[in-house]
Amino acid sequence: MIDQYGNEISWVPSLKDRNSPLYISIAESIEEDIKKGILQGGFRLPPQRVIANHLGINHSTVTRAYKLCEEKGLIRGVTGKGTFVTSYAGIPQSLLTNNNDSHIIEMGTILPLYELNGVIESFIKEINHEINYNEILRYVPPEGHIKHRYIASKWLNQFNIAYSSEEIIITSGSQNALAIILTTLFKKGERIIVDEYTYTGLISLAKLLGIILVPVKTYEDGIDIDELKKTCDREKVKGIYLIPDCHNPTTAVLSREKRLAIAEIVKSHDLLLVEDSPFIFTVQDSLKPISQYIKDKSIFIAGTSKSINPAFRISYIGSSNKYIKELIHGVNSLNWMASPLNAEIISHILNTSKYNEIIKAKLSILKERNGIVDKILSAYNIIPSSTSLFRYLTLPSSISDKEIELACFKKGVQIFSAKRFIAGTHPTKDAVRLSVSGPDNTTELKKGLLSIREVLEFSSSNIHPII
Repeated sequence: MIDQYGNEISWVPSLKDRNSPLYISIAESIEEDIKKGILQGGFRLPPQRVIANHLGINHSTVTRAYKLCEEKGLIRGVTGKGTFVTSYAGIPQSLLTNNNDSHIIEMGTILPLYELNGVIESFIKEINHEINYNEILRYVPPEGHIKHRYIASKWLNQFNIAYSSEEIIITSGSQNALAIILTTLFKKGERIIVDEYTYTGLISLAKLLGIILVPVKTYEDGIDIDELKKTCDREKVKGIYLIPDCHNPTTAVLSREKRLAIAEIVKSHDLLLVEDSPFIFTVQDSLKPISQYIKDKSIFIAGTSKSINPAFRISYIGSSNKYIKELIHGVNSLNWMASPLNAEIISHILNTSKYNEIIKAKLSILKERNGIVDKILSAYNIIPSSTSLFRYLTLPSSISDKEIELACFKKGVQIFSAKRFIAGTHPTKDAVRLSVSGPDNTTELKKGLLSIREVLEFSSSNIHPII
């Protein structure tokens, strides 16, 4: 379609039979056409002025509609290039599937190795008589009991992380910590830089809060520093979210040089760094976190769900006095406090040799499992890692990761396409994330990997993979 000014119009909103304000009707039309598959990921929407001229309406009306869709995570404007439908628009972001089919091997969701639950169960029974129930069966301050925060401070020291008891807040898991940080320190419409593939919990939360994620190109060794600098110069951003130790989904570990470069960029552009580290225990000889170089411009999140067990839902926020009072107010507003009972149990684990015993056992299991992955998938481009809970496999250019995910599921294995983690509009490559910790045992892991290999072999020998 060509308008009266000679502009090609690739799409126009359908406004018939709509009673909402005009800008909302346009936004609704965009969302509906995304759901119908008319507007697919990467589609370039017509410029706002072209839509406005075609409909005979004010340019600002279309601008409001586009902004509303951007806040929902449906579209994203790229300076100098246009406005595009995001690749994850319309795709469910939750990774916690409610699949009750016992025939499906779970290699999508990252699990904490449930085979060690017996060790944790026996320890809880052992310490039962040591728990002061009169103390913990009460309300505690929003930031948590000072005793538990003191133990957390000591525990974090082993990872080169230095926060005093007063600089730590206990939260109900890392997702809760993220929610507290974003709702407290960021406003609707503000922008946060992320890796182009990032944690889906952040994507969902940002979408819910109307916070815009700005993706930066990521490689096997982590975020591209030159692109990060250019993005900071080009975009008006407030913060940056990173997982430097075993990045999810790629398993990349940032080098010391990159950490120092990022710290300098954060300082020079006056950004707020949110550093998430749920998998730091799997990184041998872990490096100093970025936040420790710029404590007054950063917030650190340390979780225990993967290292110990998710049932307790205990994580820690580490921050300087610059943000701590505001964050405590955020905790108070959102959920008051994390469970004192759960914090007590986790504190007992962290403050005894039991934590190191659990980690040692987990790393031993993970080394065995990752060895099996490397052997069975040796013919494929999978990022090396001997102790990670998951692996990242880059596919040949002719193979679709979404189709591979579906084909594997039909063969009884759940894996996750990289599209689930995309924060931008133009994914650079097709890949899949494989949960090494998901299967119940090594027998199930081998079975799942052999099925995945069979799908990949068939897909490589055909124009289209089997569906």
